[in-house]
Amino acid sequence: MIKDPDLEKLTVASRQKLVQEFADTFADLSERARRAPTSEVERIAEKYSCSFQIASIAYLIELDGIMSAREAIVLLSQELERLSLIGDPVPDLPGNVMEFALREGKWIQYLYGKFVRDLEFKIREVANLESSLDDESPPIEKAVSVLASRIKLAQAFIAPLVEAWMEEHPKSTSDDVLASFGPVITGWKLSTLRGRLNQLKRRNQAFLRMLGSVFTEASDSATADLSAKRLVVLIDTLDESLDKLSVEATAHLLVHITPRPSGRGDRSAYVAVSAASTRGDKAEPDLASPFDFLERDVRLAKRRPEEERRDYLSEKIGRVIRFLKYQGNSVFDGVERCVRELEERFKVQDITGEEEMEQYRAELGGLTMDEQEGKATEIVLEFIKKQVMGGTL
Repeated sequence: MIKDPDLEKLTVASRQKLVQEFADTFADLSERARRAPTSEVERIAEKYSCSFQIASIAYLIELDGIMSAREAIVLLSQELERLSLIGDPVPDLPGNVMEFALREGKWIQYLYGKFVRDLEFKIREVANLESSLDDESPPIEKAVSVLASRIKLAQAFIAPLVEAWMEEHPKSTSDDVLASFGPVITGWKLSTLRGRLNQLKRRNQAFLRMLGSVFTEASDSATADLSAKRLVVLIDTLDESLDKLSVEATAHLLVHITPRPSGRGDRSAYVAVSAASTRGDKAEPDLASPFDFLERDVRLAKRRPEEERRDYLSEKIGRVIRFLKYQGNSVFDGVERCVRELEERFKVQDITGEEEMEQYRAELGGLTMDEQEGKATEIVLEFIKKQVMGGTL
């Protein structure tokens, strides 16, 4: 188990890092909002019937490839509506609306960007440990490791973020946190999430009780005794309604609903969020990342007739770009990651420089979300043609 002093140090460090990242993001958004092209912002404001200030932040969020301007406006409007319902509406003055839009835009950028990327990476350790619990009576050492990994992720990474979110969102509840964080983590619509949360909360408790039964059987272990007591408290706090959960319980529920990497952490009946996957009786190695698939598809494309290669690769590249965007990457980040992975996997000698990368960023700038995806596909396709296939498809 993680000792409490160690957990406290991790939590403090996480909170300090978060404060600095938010300060940088807020300053960056504020400066960029001042420089946003007036004509584009006015077009968005007119199209979606929103204020110029809301439109300016939505424009920047779309420009960064986080989500479309329309989706950003929906999220900003939902928080405006929540504030009105609790009796704390944002005054309809340009300065007040811009302050709100900057603050909430910062959260949208962070949650749908860095947070979900970091969470995707951190959940792998948890998933790998959980996958060892597929038997009915796992050894206590494995149970301790699983609990420690979930506590570390929940209380040292997610809980400080939940606390910061609630501090900046007046009169917010744990249900508001779940409504804000849940769709980011799962990719589900809010209505789908709300329909499943109580069931997932019960499955979370069932999983924790399963761990608790392992600790109870090892009654002569001080570590097991401490773990069992901690679990009893956590399971009891999860009995509360969704709007009355503690920060700790909310963080643990968010860990539980985080999708596990396919084929690894999804083997337990307690923690599976999406359907388990299998490769049947195929002898080839598993394709774990989108870049494994992209590498395979590029190699397979060479076997296809020339007239089919462009359409075939465009479809495969587009799928990877959309997957990366779903995982929280901007469209430009998706292009950069594709290029870097292909350079490494195909041993490209003429490495793409920073100047070329900035040119890619410029080509994507100012485009709508759909246009960005199409342009990103073109950029990666042209790279493959030039650097991998010798100038021809």
